[in-house]
Amino acid sequence: MTTLRWVLPLIVAGLSQVAWGYGEIYHLTGSTIVASGELEQVHCPVGGKYDCLTWPHDLYKFSMQNICFTANVTCGFSCEGFIAQKDQVQTLYVLGSRLDSSPINLYKCPSMF
Repeated sequence: MTTLRWVLPLIVAGLSQVAWGYGEIYHLTGSTIVASGELEQVHCPVGGKYDCLTWPHDLYKFSMQNICFTANVTCGFSCEGFIAQKDQVQTLYVLGSRLDSSPINLYKCPSMF
């Protein structure tokens, strides 16, 4: 009985995450894909060109593209996603075991040199 009390909440939590991820798919209807690819976090470059104390901690870009944005996402070792636009609102969708999303703010990518 003790194991059931421990395992049952985990199963319910897992199923609710899957259901939530499927719910995100329905938000894509009528959207336009603006950009896609592998996400990488943009860190403040060493060398004094930028003030790293005010550098956004959530600045990302698509690798091999000059599209930078801030987003509230959690990426592990590898992270892929796409930006969809609908009604002038751009949203980042991160692909993984479930579809996660975050509103974004676009930025001009900083020069790293």
